[in-house]
Amino acid sequence: MRAAITALASAVLLAATASADTLTVAIKGLDDGRKTTRQQDYREALLDAKRQAIEQAGVKVTSKSTVVNARLQEDFIESQAEAVLLPGFQVIDIGYAADGTYQVVLSGKVQVLAPERAEARPGVLALVMDLYSIPISFQLDGKPLDANKPFLAIGAAADSQAVKTYASLRDLKKQYNNLLHHFVYLFRLPAGKHSLNIKASVLLGSERIERNNTVDVEVTPGLYAVYEYLAHPDYSFEAADREFLLERFVGKNRFRDTTAAFRGMIKQGLVNEITAFGGITF
Repeated sequence: MRAAITALASAVLLAATASADTLTVAIKGLDDGRKTTRQQDYREALLDAKRQAIEQAGVKVTSKSTVVNARLQEDFIESQAEAVLLPGFQVIDIGYAADGTYQVVLSGKVQVLAPERAEARPGVLALVMDLYSIPISFQLDGKPLDANKPFLAIGAAADSQAVKTYASLRDLKKQYNNLLHHFVYLFRLPAGKHSLNIKASVLLGSERIERNNTVDVEVTPGLYAVYEYLAHPDYSFEAADREFLLERFVGKNRFRDTTAAFRGMIKQGLVNEITAFGGITF
């Protein structure tokens, strides 16, 4: 029985097309080769199989599974790509192979989405802010920030050797006194226009001013829209780009380790977290 399963695991097959838009697939999935827990390694192998199954339909999925963001990756692969794995698929749990990799075999059907469905794919809003702009009120499309899921905040603590992620605004505020100057908010949103409103309290000298700023953001399918927010009487939202965001986070933050190697590690960690959340290379 084991030999039969192993033989099946070794085969990566693309069977006959069931219809013009549906493919039958049998795919071997592997984890990332780093042994953690059986549950985590199984999830990584399953995500790899799902990604390959969708790519068999001619749709490129750039995201790969990670332990920390496995659930976010799975949400993207199952709901945001241009093809979907139909319900009723089967998974054979092979387990650890002789080389140490965890393996599964997935069989089922993949359906390519109609063009209008593909255009409905989400994009990602990346908002870089500073600690002086921590809002007293934050609304996206008329709803509180934490009501707009999925959401992720990324920051770096003064004594941190890596970037850290926060799943809610409350979690981020708890770390306010330990965070470095600049941080990033991420929102995965449906394509189209979205309204972003922030009310912040600004201290100018001895005077405190309440700022209420709104911007309409255009989110493009499969792309990142980058903005900066600064609570200041003469400044609110400004459209930015990838390099601007990285420079604010890596170049302007005052890390204790100022070596180029350390900053390169922080930059790559930030890029990895953003890519894992968005499911698209940042």
